[in-house]
Amino acid sequence: MSRPSDTERAQQGQAHETSQDNDAAAIDDAVQLATSVASVKPNPWTLSMFRLYGCLTIAYLCGCLNGYDGSVMGRLNVMTSYQRYFNMKSAGSTTGLIFAMYNIGSLAAVFFTGPINDRFGRRAGMFVGAAIIIIGTCIQAPSVNRDMFLAGRFVLGFGVSFACVSAPCYVSEIAHPTWRGTLTGLYNCTWQAFFPQYQPYIGSIVASWVIYGCATIDSDVGFRIPIWCQLLSSVVVASGVWFIPESPRWLIAQDRADEAIDVLARYHGEGDRNHPMVILQIKEMRTQIATDASDKKWWDYRELYNSHSAKHRLICVIGMACFGQLSGNNLTSYYLPVMLENAGITSEQTKLMLNGIYPAICFIAAITGARLTDKFGRRPLLIYSLIFCSACFGIITGTSKLATEDPSNSSAANSTIAFIYIFGAVFSFGWTPLQSMYIAETLTTETRAKGTAVGNFMSSVSSIFIMYSSGPAFEDIKYYFYLFFVFWDLIEVAVMWFYFPETKERTLEELAEVFEAKNPVKRSLVRRDESTVLNTLRVEDGQERDIEKTVFS
Repeated sequence: MSRPSDTERAQQGQAHETSQDNDAAAIDDAVQLATSVASVKPNPWTLSMFRLYGCLTIAYLCGCLNGYDGSVMGRLNVMTSYQRYFNMKSAGSTTGLIFAMYNIGSLAAVFFTGPINDRFGRRAGMFVGAAIIIIGTCIQAPSVNRDMFLAGRFVLGFGVSFACVSAPCYVSEIAHPTWRGTLTGLYNCTWQAFFPQYQPYIGSIVASWVIYGCATIDSDVGFRIPIWCQLLSSVVVASGVWFIPESPRWLIAQDRADEAIDVLARYHGEGDRNHPMVILQIKEMRTQIATDASDKKWWDYRELYNSHSAKHRLICVIGMACFGQLSGNNLTSYYLPVMLENAGITSEQTKLMLNGIYPAICFIAAITGARLTDKFGRRPLLIYSLIFCSACFGIITGTSKLATEDPSNSSAANSTIAFIYIFGAVFSFGWTPLQSMYIAETLTTETRAKGTAVGNFMSSVSSIFIMYSSGPAFEDIKYYFYLFFVFWDLIEVAVMWFYFPETKERTLEELAEVFEAKNPVKRSLVRRDESTVLNTLRVEDGQERDIEKTVFS
């Protein structure tokens, strides 16, 4: 083989120098952009931000669609008119089946929700969900027998599954990065994240007091009015969703970058397409989001498990979905009246009144927790709240036993009610803001819809198990059933400690750096800096230049 000539060697040297110059220029541009973004102090009270809040309100109302149902059914279950009309008891296998039918409907919809969101967009998913919920309400509310009532609940669950995928994806993808934790957390406060077991609050408060007012109506109208009220938020979502912008990340995935830039400029950049926050997000999206990924193939779920990063993300999705159903919070949604009976409270009006007060307290706790997710982080809220919840169940078991064995022991009964409320407040503070937020954050744009659908599937399976078993458990072993959650919550804590990384302070695209690390939890605890932006933009430093200045500390 002949040796390269002097001319060829010179050309190769020039090409190498050009490549090095380009690498250095790319690094300088990325560092300068990161510095510019860090120097901008966004204001949450500008016109652009209020426009964004208006858009998010439509997605928040999707939460009310779901949260309202969970509270309605939990409260209907104690109404004499409802029990008499359908020949029901407040606990038992039939009650468990009626509650679980909602989630059985959600299971049936799981593998339709992801593809529709990926193919037609997040807005289309919200519209389809709201439309199906309207149909389900029109079946359930006028039910003349138990079978028709069950059919209506199946259709409602089918529709809510679409909302459970579309709305949290939309909120996390369009929320301003600076306040993503707060804005996405507030979404969860309007409902119960994926399903009614996740502590609703706006929907729950409305449902509780509507039922309290209708409890004095002795006919079947008393329990039908609260069911018809489900139409309110679903009609608003179905009619208003087409007046809000599409998710910019979904637009990038469809190779519609100009539209995505327009959306980000209007809602994140004060109308300026050259705003540093707009430029950074667009560059990160273009680097991290593929236009030919598996979200274009409705049957392809391989990206959820075909790499180390994907598998770890999937662990987080399944963990959050299952733990959100199995932590004991669903008891206070569907079976709170039964829990009050175990504490010695037998008056229907008293139980309904306590049901009305409970979600108002939890709502305040959830709003507070949502505001603090960006300050304290996701991991501490999830882990420490569960430890406290485990302790609450231990205390509730003991006080319920005392109150049941001695009905005159008002101190035990009052202590039981107090710790039920404390449990709800603590769970709402630590978990309600994070339920669907954490799942949406851990998934990539290409897998977010399908991954959320898989989360819905696991959530439905867990929910069906715990709801169907809770009725007979309360009937047979009563307050001893709480002991299961004392120990199970601690197991959840151990899993989260080792497998759930922190997601605060990074954009959705910058989380790729965390999940691609050998130890994602350890990497997530390292603060975001210039290297985070360089890694996200895939900028290679051929000159091994040390980055000394940290602009995000």
